[in-house]
Amino acid sequence: MKPLPIRAGLNPTRVCLPADSAGPVSALQFVSRLIHEQRHRHPDDDDAAIAQRFADGLVRDDHGRPFAPTDLLRPGQFVNFYRRPAIEREVPGAIPVLHQDNDLVVVDKPPFLATMPRGQHIAQTATVKLRNQLGNPELSPAHRLDRLTSGVLMFTARRQVRGLYQAMFERRIPEKIYQARTPIPPASHHHPITQFADWQTWPDPTPETPWTLSHRMIKARGRLAARLDVDGPPNAVTQVLGVRETQYAGRAALEWVLRPLTGKTHQLRLALRTLGLPIINDVLYEPLTHTALYDPQAALPSPPAVEDEDFSRPLQLCASQLRFTDPITGRRRVFTSRLGGADLESPK
Repeated sequence: MKPLPIRAGLNPTRVCLPADSAGPVSALQFVSRLIHEQRHRHPDDDDAAIAQRFADGLVRDDHGRPFAPTDLLRPGQFVNFYRRPAIEREVPGAIPVLHQDNDLVVVDKPPFLATMPRGQHIAQTATVKLRNQLGNPELSPAHRLDRLTSGVLMFTARRQVRGLYQAMFERRIPEKIYQARTPIPPASHHHPITQFADWQTWPDPTPETPWTLSHRMIKARGRLAARLDVDGPPNAVTQVLGVRETQYAGRAALEWVLRPLTGKTHQLRLALRTLGLPIINDVLYEPLTHTALYDPQAALPSPPAVEDEDFSRPLQLCASQLRFTDPITGRRRVFTSRLGGADLESPK
């Protein structure tokens, strides 16, 4: 028999009975405990729903054989079953497909949509929605975009090529270009958080002569915001390829073209914050205090809970272009977002 397939866009959960367990337990006891301890569980996922999984043959071992509720599990044995996630708030916006072939699917991810299932974001993720939208259960993200960031996101279309493309991103081979919008600084710009105090006197940045913003930043687990560290060499490097005046929501703004050379969490949001210009609609770094930028013990802003987010105020950060040489075909690939990257210069 075959193992459990992907169902409703979700992979089955594979869990091992701990090797240090006191002894065998029934498959029903083990699965029931896992489901009842689930943090984000559907309110209808009760004992009857768990029993139905066994009746439908949807609790199996690694060889695809279904468990009966009374079957005893040995310590170290694996069980495969489906979790039923809690009801999630629907994230608005379609997922337009920019490119599709036998190996790749490239989309324009809307803001507020997580890339892959994690924590409280399960069904409302680009991976699950796209698997259902395209009817392809093998779709898997080759890289990740932050939930609040929009733009170019690439998936592998079949498992045989997944490793090649994911390894390419792990080695940071693709060139990623972002666009961000910030307020225009006042005439006398002496913001207390500005790390590069004289940035307005620099020559205009271009792709040939970019600005380079180098920081040492730390993103600690459990702390929402990254912070700057004055001890040690830089570990986050961002190039500014261009900046121009534009409009956003009827007001003057600056539009930045950015190329990260490293891949730290919140790197671009922090880089622009160090200029005293947080990205528009950044609910975390816009109200961040100078103290909190450096002090790990300082109080942080409290962004709205997921259920209270204002979908009409998306973070103005877009992954606007992705460029790389295809590891299979050797062809040059360039994918451009329709959300913010249509006017980028053609890659050299």
